[in-house]
Amino acid sequence: MGEIVSRKMFAKMVGKSERWVGKWIDEGMPIAGGGGKGRPLEIDTEDAIDWLIRREVRRQIGDDDDDLDEDGVGSASAEDRLLKKARREKLQIEIDKERRRLVPLDAVGRILHAVGAVFATQLDSLSSRCASDLAVIDDPAKVRERLHTETRRIRGSTAERLD
Repeated sequence: MGEIVSRKMFAKMVGKSERWVGKWIDEGMPIAGGGGKGRPLEIDTEDAIDWLIRREVRRQIGDDDDDLDEDGVGSASAEDRLLKKARREKLQIEIDKERRRLVPLDAVGRILHAVGAVFATQLDSLSSRCASDLAVIDDPAKVRERLHTETRRIRGSTAERLD
């Protein structure tokens, strides 16, 4: 908990006017109390400065995950930022579609299915291709080398088929 100060004192501390501080309070800056009839507004400096830092970081990097207050209700400025972020994302998706950087989900499914089928076919034939060779080898290092050779061939064959 930081020092409790008035709106006027906080404005002086951060080098802004009292109107700016009022705007921040409207946007969700935490207050310690007061502000009622005949009671001056009290601001906890630590909470307020932490809020200002988080707000600026969100504005700089576009991270709006913390825009909701404790009740789960977003402020007007938070909703505006979320809307602007959604519009930017939608525009970027449209640009990526035009530049053919995006692949439709059903096409990705077909590609993955083809990869799986080619790879599975190659793996299924691994035992029949290597059984006779491995049966006569007594040295574990040679068995290992033969299996590595065959698996590298399978990888190469799969890659060639995908091209």
